Amino acid sequence: AAPTLVAVSKFQPLSALWAAYEEDHRVFGENYVQELLGKCRELPSDVQWHFIGHLQSNKVKALLEGCPNLEAIETVDSIKLANRLNRVATELKRPPLKVYVQINSSGEASKHG
Repeated sequence: AAPTLVAVSKFQPLSALWAAYEEDHRVFGENYVQELLGKCRELPSDVQWHFIGHLQSNKVKALLEGCPNLEAIETVDSIKLANRLNRVATELKRPPLKVYVQINSSGEASKHG
């Protein structure tokens, strides 16, 4: 398959996302749950959203409920988070999400994974 360009919308106004959308871009990434939820409501449902920030377990339900066209979570950094995502997705009867596992290969305590 061809690579997918994820346009990161962090700190970008909706007008910038609409401009990209009008040029046929359909895959956007966002770092913050509240930002993604707001933008998800404003853009058409054919946009595929990727969550690319650190996701806390207590925000999983809001994210999965609030963005039906969430395609992927790129920052799964713990078994606890993976289990929570699975549990909530099952409860909501969502189609499977793409999940990217984040691994802390450096061993640095300040890094996630």
